[in-house]
Amino acid sequence: MKNTLLFLLLFSLQTLLAQQDSLVVSPDFLSKTQETVIDKYDYSRQSDYILYFPMKYARFIFTAKDKALLESISDTIVERIELVYTVFRRELTYDQVKLNKTRYEMLQWFFPEAFKSNLIEWRLMAQDGATDYETAKDYFHGFVIYLKPHRVTTEDGEIINTVMDRRIDESTAKVLETNEEIESVKNTLKQVFESTGTKTISETVVSWEEKQVWTGFYLHSNPKKRGKGKKYKTPGKDRPKEYYTKKIKKEEQVEKVVPDPDAKPTVSIETALGKVTTDTVVYNVFNRNMDQWADYVLVQDVTGSMYPYLTQTLIYLKKNAQANETEKFVFFNDGDKSPDGLIGRTGGTYYVSSSNPSEIEETAYAAMAGGKGGKAAENDIEAILHGYTKFPNCKGAVLIADNFSRVRDIVLIKRLVDAGKPVDVVICGAGKNGEVNIDYLYIAQLTGGKIHTLTESIEDLAQKGDGDVFKVGSQKFQMEGKRIKLIEQDQW
Repeated sequence: MKNTLLFLLLFSLQTLLAQQDSLVVSPDFLSKTQETVIDKYDYSRQSDYILYFPMKYARFIFTAKDKALLESISDTIVERIELVYTVFRRELTYDQVKLNKTRYEMLQWFFPEAFKSNLIEWRLMAQDGATDYETAKDYFHGFVIYLKPHRVTTEDGEIINTVMDRRIDESTAKVLETNEEIESVKNTLKQVFESTGTKTISETVVSWEEKQVWTGFYLHSNPKKRGKGKKYKTPGKDRPKEYYTKKIKKEEQVEKVVPDPDAKPTVSIETALGKVTTDTVVYNVFNRNMDQWADYVLVQDVTGSMYPYLTQTLIYLKKNAQANETEKFVFFNDGDKSPDGLIGRTGGTYYVSSSNPSEIEETAYAAMAGGKGGKAAENDIEAILHGYTKFPNCKGAVLIADNFSRVRDIVLIKRLVDAGKPVDVVICGAGKNGEVNIDYLYIAQLTGGKIHTLTESIEDLAQKGDGDVFKVGSQKFQMEGKRIKLIEQDQW
């Protein structure tokens, strides 16, 4: 019995230490952040994307049902977590910060993945509407977790990126299937590159009219003898005239509307992309940097919700087909029919060496179609290493990454470092204030690469040393040896 208890104690200690080692935000850090003061928290909204975890006044215990629910979302992308409490205290010496920290510690114990992300919007919601205990105890206390939409669109196809968009709760909101995403990419390319212009042309239409012409002969009055070909030059009783059919050619000029091969597409690239997404980071970054990526391998995540960014890649490559700096491409989906497989051996990586836009497109579509879902985290590093294997002479990699997906195989990062090639990361879906997933900061920093967002390029990460402080978006980080530690963030 003692050995069992000792084992459990050691196991629990190892688990906690492992959590602390990969910690990005700590309970202590969160408990001291700026609070948002409200009169009373409204928790009337019911949504599949919002989860409520109520606690009693001044308590911090999760129910068994809550624990099971937290476990079920361990691999789900979270957009926001709110801790709700009341300002009213029955004792003036009561330590609210300490209680908040304890609540965060409980959440960390049962939902450790949340504390490994720097992209979750954490909020302290302080209710000051209650002036006595009887009122305060009936207020909502506890956590509210907002899940990030994934592949969800409105009825007319507009992408829903945030749970705060209440259209996500409407029955008409839908989750796109992979084939629908592929069709969206294809349709956008058609709008940009295939003209719908027409022109009117004059065309000669030829027709033939049949006319009966008399031969000048008469046929025998008896039908049987007539069949033997007996003819007469003079008329006689009941002798019918012989006729033959003559075709007369007729020509007529008509006007016709036909496609105009010389007409330019009526939809501009900017307009077409604007219908798909406002985050045109890939197209803009390519325009800013593609000339620096000669002989780099382009590695792109094509898992669910990444189709707006693949659209941008394919439009850029097609528009600049004669001037592309690279002919090396890898598209990945995290495992084909068996997603989330063995680290480093998951598969779902498709490569093509070509400057032909059509060949590149077909490879990308095959990678999309081959994917079968899986957890949110992706096999980014495996895909980059696959590119290095297929293109051993490449100078580096450009990773087009889903910012809100963790790098599932981040443990392989030493292999990237050992390869000695820079990895530039294009951030798709940066946080609302420019926040960048810490996994991608590590990849760029340790390989000597850069981070590219819609508005800026961070080029000096590799030069950061122990103690150096730097800012990305609204967040401030500090280097602790080779570890990147979040030390401050502006209010989301």
